[in-house]
Amino acid sequence: MILMHGGNLRRAQELYGLDSFIDLSANINPFGPPSGVWTSLQKAMADIVNYPDPESLALRKTLSRRLGQPLEWIMAGNGAGELIFTILQALKPQKVVIPIPTFSEYERAARAVGSEIEYIPLGPEGWARFGRRDGVKENPDYEQDNDQLWRKLLKGCELLFLCSPHNPTGSVLETETFERILRLTKEIGCKILFDESFFDFLPDEYRKSSRDYLAANEHLLVLYSLTKFFSLPGLRLGAVFAHPSLLAACERYRDPWSVNVLAQQAGIAALEDLKYPEDVRNKLEESRLYFYREFESSNFMNLRLWPASVNFALIEVLNRKPGDLIEHLGRSGILVRDCASFEGLPGNFIRVAIKDIPVMQRLIEGLRNFVWEQD
Repeated sequence: MILMHGGNLRRAQELYGLDSFIDLSANINPFGPPSGVWTSLQKAMADIVNYPDPESLALRKTLSRRLGQPLEWIMAGNGAGELIFTILQALKPQKVVIPIPTFSEYERAARAVGSEIEYIPLGPEGWARFGRRDGVKENPDYEQDNDQLWRKLLKGCELLFLCSPHNPTGSVLETETFERILRLTKEIGCKILFDESFFDFLPDEYRKSSRDYLAANEHLLVLYSLTKFFSLPGLRLGAVFAHPSLLAACERYRDPWSVNVLAQQAGIAALEDLKYPEDVRNKLEESRLYFYREFESSNFMNLRLWPASVNFALIEVLNRKPGDLIEHLGRSGILVRDCASFEGLPGNFIRVAIKDIPVMQRLIEGLRNFVWEQD
């Protein structure tokens, strides 16, 4: 059975007969929510007898203050997944363009409203495919060639999905390329749904949000997730930033009580902890560098690591069945993401989340044991 998403612990327990796992199949911050979240949840328990605020006003005010966007440009939702479906229901685009491999909910939401779907194949290198190459920077035709390329890719498109940091490749869309896409989509009347669910995991040098372009681009919608970075997958919480006219259309299709009272209060507490983000990024960077260093020094002959700047990475399984590696790790109590369900990615990839150093050490040991068993 190929799972469409990671994090299915019940299914893993049934499959491998174990009670607990190290779950590297879902890209969730391993260090837990900010401490204030637990206090906020205890206080909010008394409010579960009441309906939640349908406007999520206090949460949206906190998002506005922390992320620097006007209140009326923010709509909260039950995670990025629900918001994607709500936006597609509202816009009902005739044709969408989806860079692949990527999050499967883009395609599912588009098919739910009968959209024609066209794909842009990125492969395992992700957005790096559209970046400048060695020697190309001096090519005077570079700008014109890329404009022509994107015009061809976006012909007839009414909604373009973008994801950066990109899932599952972990690549980042360059500012230059994004600005070109913004200009061309505005010219042809194509909207952009830009998913920044992993934005907070980025190091400082890459952390430039597409939200900064909203005021001048009414065709842009930007997704933001609190689920992954703030470690709230069980509560589900996200937001979309867009021009009020776009949000008004989306509101007509939104469940007014989709963000429960616990999620609203947890989101406020998480966003108000100003020290938490940098602390998490420092810890994850230490773990990431450790894992990459140990992986390289292990000289795995049949495994190739595709590095990323965020909290996950692709591993290519060479000359072996990736299912054998997935099963080996699963029976050792380690879950990784089978990438066979990612459209546009060869079936010999797995994705692993970056957790703390002891967990990454367990993964390295599991990979070494697999290689030795195969030799």
